[in-house]
Amino acid sequence: MAAGWVHETIDLITYGRAYRHIHQRKDAHSQEIPGLQHRQKDHEWYLNFQKKWDFPNPFPDFLKETIQNLKESFGAETAEERMSSDSHDYIDRHWDSLSKTERNYNEGYFVWLIYHPEILKTRIGLDVIDGKILRTIDGNKVWEDSPDTITDYKRLRRDVSRHHKGRFRFFENNYS
Repeated sequence: MAAGWVHETIDLITYGRAYRHIHQRKDAHSQEIPGLQHRQKDHEWYLNFQKKWDFPNPFPDFLKETIQNLKESFGAETAEERMSSDSHDYIDRHWDSLSKTERNYNEGYFVWLIYHPEILKTRIGLDVIDGKILRTIDGNKVWEDSPDTITDYKRLRRDVSRHHKGRFRFFENNYS
């Protein structure tokens, strides 16, 4: 299972928010049910692998329509939270297919990204220092204010610094 900080980093890159509460809720059962078995609860998309989705088509049209309906009925943040929840399960399913070496490499890459805010801004359109997200709205690129992005980034970087600094050094020495 991908660590919570991996899920949060992917969400930060994808949505400009870490959605920590989503990942904590989904993985809360891992404290009582160890290993992969915790995914029997609150991992609906994970459980529907090969039934409603697969890797070539991880987010089919019916899901996109559901998310669009959520956006129209309850707002963009609710729709994004749903996307975060479903992508959590997709990432877990993908993570299951990786070897230990591949998992370590992926984690190293995410640690490296967290330590390079300039790359997040120039390549991804995520300004974690000034709290802005580059969005495409009606075909136009617009930097949208997102103060929560700063808070999420600082907390995530602090957590990564505390627990994964060795991975950063290894990745910097071997891949930069």
